[in-house]
Amino acid sequence: MPKILFFLEIGSPHFGIAKYIKENLDCEVFAIINTNKAKNFFLEQNLIKFTNQWFLRDNITNTNTNLDLEYLRKFEEKYQIDLWNVVYSDVTFREYNPYYTFSRDEILSVVKQICEFYEKILDQSNPDYLIIRPTDAIADQLLQMICKAKGVRVLTLGFARLGQRTMISTDMDVLEAHMLENFENVQFTQQELFELMHGYTKQQDIFRKKFRNSKLNWLKTGIEFLGLISKKEYRRYYAHSGRTVPRVIGIEISNKFKKIIRERFLDKNSIRKLPDEKFVYFSLGLEPERTILIPTPFYSNQLEVIKNLARALPIEYQLFVKEHPMQKVRGWREIEYYKEILDLPNVQLIHPSVTNEEITKKSSLVVAVVGTSTLEAAIFGKPSIVFGKVIHSDLPSVFRVKNLEELPTIINKALETKVEMKDVNKLVNIIMKNSFDYEEGLLRVQINDRLFHGGELFDRNISVEEIKAVLDEHEEVFNLLGEKHIEKIKFYDYQKNKDFKRS
Repeated sequence: MPKILFFLEIGSPHFGIAKYIKENLDCEVFAIINTNKAKNFFLEQNLIKFTNQWFLRDNITNTNTNLDLEYLRKFEEKYQIDLWNVVYSDVTFREYNPYYTFSRDEILSVVKQICEFYEKILDQSNPDYLIIRPTDAIADQLLQMICKAKGVRVLTLGFARLGQRTMISTDMDVLEAHMLENFENVQFTQQELFELMHGYTKQQDIFRKKFRNSKLNWLKTGIEFLGLISKKEYRRYYAHSGRTVPRVIGIEISNKFKKIIRERFLDKNSIRKLPDEKFVYFSLGLEPERTILIPTPFYSNQLEVIKNLARALPIEYQLFVKEHPMQKVRGWREIEYYKEILDLPNVQLIHPSVTNEEITKKSSLVVAVVGTSTLEAAIFGKPSIVFGKVIHSDLPSVFRVKNLEELPTIINKALETKVEMKDVNKLVNIIMKNSFDYEEGLLRVQINDRLFHGGELFDRNISVEEIKAVLDEHEEVFNLLGEKHIEKIKFYDYQKNKDFKRS
């Protein structure tokens, strides 16, 4: 009987997944729950009977405890985890946090609490599987890393970057060895490949247009949110440090004005019509975002990446940089950031309204730290450069930078490389075999609208009846997700038993 540990948050599809698995697989289920006001739901619900459950925020506070550097040193050695690297991948401890600047001692105190908490849980539950969303903060990233180090199989549900397809894997955007076997050899036309790519873009567009896009919802939740942060219990959790009512009001109002001013600057200083010149296209990644901070910790400063690309370009090329359209949700970047790009003599800033398709088709080479734009480049027959692992890393036309001193050589080699569509077709067949249709963006929008005022406020007291209604309304989707996880569990159990018999 497999033991399964879930990392859960209120409104997450993973509660529906856990319910289906418990009802349809002979297993034990445990839960680590990351929530504040919705704690009552998990205490009161009888939809899933967990063998045990733990509340993250009851155990991780912003109170300085004994640092115990010796414990942290032994932890790093035991699990082969570089803790400072994980710290720097968390937006709470970075420059993105406008509310509080953590000291070294405060950071290490939080890290120690998290490590001890997870070690205790994993010793008690001894799980075979961890089912978790894509990690984006130290509190979930460390859990995933410890589990991997202990041999616990991690199942992460994430975008497949093609169409409306999703895949379950240990690491997001990484194809596992078994996935590269026994795939079909369907010959997709370029038009079919375009449509698959547009299907993924459509998912992102749906979410972008709906997420926090109602002034009425913003006003409705404002008073509720201010009441929430006025309580000391809320600020007890480390990630909420520094969030006082006056500070939150001031920053929120300031951000609204900054967003308008920054958008006007972009409208005035970026190009909408592409000049007829040779250029390399750099697609800015969304910030702050896990896709850059976690997979590419040493290349997360995209401004420095742009400057290094500008230095390394052949003399006849320019670098065209385009802002990520989802950056609008984050209020765009600081104007000084855009000014530094504009100050580079061989770099031009492209307006966010210009489509990736238009830029990619006219470019000679596409570059991104990581991201979908370089997969799109392959479909359009363009070589690309990345700075971390991506789902399409194995394509011969995709070059990964591991040493900045080699960047000029890599650029020249990439510019001379021709994309072979047979390689692209092989990759697409592999992805299609290991993924399934699931409109994640649409489900997130629908759950946000029903439970969280369009995504304006997630920290709410949600009733059992509200969650039941969501589960009933989207029963078919949760059944699909649960069944796909069960298929993975049965596959890995079979592999484990086969390996055991061989030994």
